[in-house]
Parts: sequence; C-alpha cells; structure tokens
Amino acid sequence: MNILAIFFPIIVLFSGALNVGFASTIWLAPSTSETRGSNWYPAAIQKQQGQVVQFDRDAIVITDPKTSRSRRLASSRVLWIEADDQTDREKNIRSFFEEGRDTDVLSGLSDVLNERPPVWRQQWLTMVAAVSAWRTKRGKVALELISQLDQRPLPLMILAWLPIAWTNQITAEPLVADALARLSDPSPIVQLIASSWLLSSVHRNIASEKIKELITSDRTEVAQLASALLWRVATPEQVKKSAEDWRDEIDRMPLMLQGGPLVLLKSKLRSSGEATAAEHLQWSIDVAPLMTQLRWLDGR
Repeated sequence: MNILAIFFPIIVLFSGALNVGFASTIWLAPSTSETRGSNWYPAAIQKQQGQVVQFDRDAIVITDPKTSRSRRLASSRVLWIEADDQTDREKNIRSFFEEGRDTDVLSGLSDVLNERPPVWRQQWLTMVAAVSAWRTKRGKVALELISQLDQRPLPLMILAWLPIAWTNQITAEPLVADALARLSDPSPIVQLIASSWLLSSVHRNIASEKIKELITSDRTEVAQLASALLWRVATPEQVKKSAEDWRDEIDRMPLMLQGGPLVLLKSKLRSSGEATAAEHLQWSIDVAPLMTQLRWLDGR
C-alpha cells in the first residue's frame, strides 16, 4: 500500500460544524495568577464543561450550551479535551492508537478527516497518525504529516504529541535516512523531530549541532523543546551536576510540554546511576495529569 499517495493529498484542514447541544470536558492547568498565589499548596487542575467553539494557538473559547455565555482562556492552559460528539471513526482511531494498532490508525485517517470534525481535532488526529507512522518506521510519512500541520500555529496540547525521540533507543535505518532528508526542512518542528531520531545514529554530531541551532529559535516552544532534547547527549557526570537545573527548566515550561522532558530526565538519571532520583521522578510522571494521555512517550 502506498501510504504517501493516500495521505499527503488529503491533509487539508476543513472547517467543522459545531454540534449544538454537545458539551465537552476540558481540563485546564492553573492560571499564572493562581500558581503565583500565597497559598503554598499547588493549584489544582480545573475542569470545565461546555462547547469548544474555538481552539487554536492563542485561545480556547468555551460556551455554556444552557446559557450561551462564552469564556475565553489562554490556549496554553489546555491539558486535554474529551469531546462528546466524536464519531465512531474518531473513537476507533483513538482505540487503535492505544492498542498499538498503528497501521489501522494510518489507514483510517483519511475517512475520519473527511467527516470534518473541528479543526483542532483534525490536527490532533493527524498528529496521532504521525506518531503511528514513526512507531512503524514510516519516517517519511510522519515528517510530511508534521510539515503540513506546521503550516499553521498549533495549540500546545497538540504539540505535546510530537513524535520526538526523548530516549536513547536505537533508531532503525529507514528512519535515519528519512530524518537526514528533512534535517534542513523549512519547518523547525520537522528539524527538531528529525534531529531527535538521529541522536541514536552515527549522525549524532550533526543532530546535536542542529539542535543547538534550534535552541536559538524565535519560536518559544521550539527553543524550549530543543534545549531539553540536548540533555540526551549529556555524560553521567553532566547529568549529576545539572539534574536540578534541568528540573527547574522543566518547571518553567508550559505544563503541556513537560511530558517528554520529564521522561528524558528520568531516563538520564537512571542511566547515570541515580536510581533513587529516577524513581522519585517516575512517581511525579505517574501522577502528572497530562501523562494519562501521553504514556506512549515513556517507551514507545
């Protein structure tokens, strides 16, 4: 099956109709003012009910279906959304992914996008398919899907699903060739992902230099993720010296982007002989609300 021929012409995001009467559940990170409050207890994750009428890089707008009142919040606070109006095809894509049926995810993408769910859900479904392509060593497909998604700004909740290799697993040869071909891609997100795949290859030095370039990106999320990704090449001595600073760096990131860096730091602590610190960090990962959906980051 020629997956490239099937996917690439159809990754066009269509405006989706709002299904009146349906209410989604939205999990939100604490606001900046709440996290800076005087109470030493950590601020709680919030849960909202309503219709998502807008969700993009800047904002989420939630409307109460009973009162029609709308609330506009920062998009960066959104951790997860459970939409009540998912079609059977959407539910199947999610189930296939959770079950590791990546080929079924890829083959079902076209049909589910043709149903025209809201744009943000089309973006998320496409990102899931990119991860499935990566997991099945279809690097060319994964990187092209990401390239097309990166043509418009994405919410952080969707960027959290980027198929970045956060741990030092051996990269299969097909992925190495595909990554090398896109290392100078116009999309810095594609460059970041390709570099992460190459860190476990003979092209490690080239990848490291590219990541150092991306740390200076004017796109904040790219710079933050690149800075964390560079920890992968740290020696055990550097890990022991810098682990606390890295944890502070993670804490300064938006909550939605912390999953991959947390997994990476845990892996580096464990491989550097810091088993106790790694175990404590594993507990933090286990209770982190965003990791409920992102467990695949920790050992794909």
